Amino acid sequence: MEIIINSKYGGYGLSPLATMELAKKKGKECYFFEYNFKDKIYIPLTIEQAETTFLWHAYSVPNPQDYKLHDSDPNGLFISANKRAEKIAINDCSDNRTDSDLVAVVKKLGKLANGPYADLEIVEIPDEVDYEIAEYDGLEHIAESHRKWY
Repeated sequence: MEIIINSKYGGYGLSPLATMELAKKKGKECYFFEYNFKDKIYIPLTIEQAETTFLWHAYSVPNPQDYKLHDSDPNGLFISANKRAEKIAINDCSDNRTDSDLVAVVKKLGKLANGPYADLEIVEIPDEVDYEIAEYDGLEHIAESHRKWY
């Protein structure tokens, strides 16, 4: 089994180019945005602008504003709107590092797949191993799972 990890201090993350490639493999469009907190709007970015922007977001629609924070639950929280927004967000597979599309993108792009604080690496382990990704300050390694008590 092939697993993507971050092999330097900083943290897992994909570059905008890798995010766009991953979206393409998933059959989705990919649009980049920067969120303006003052005006509470999404500002469209080109992929070149996203490469130099500290905090960018990727969505599968050209107008994420229409999907965010319009409906609220009885307590005034934005649960239903945020669930709708999750459907249009481009997932970076941080929760599934064995995703075959992610592995293919990292293989294809090499260092160009790295986010600003990442050095992504493919680690191969036997399929039957029960594993976890352990990290310290963003530097990750694969560890065989075992019992834990806290």
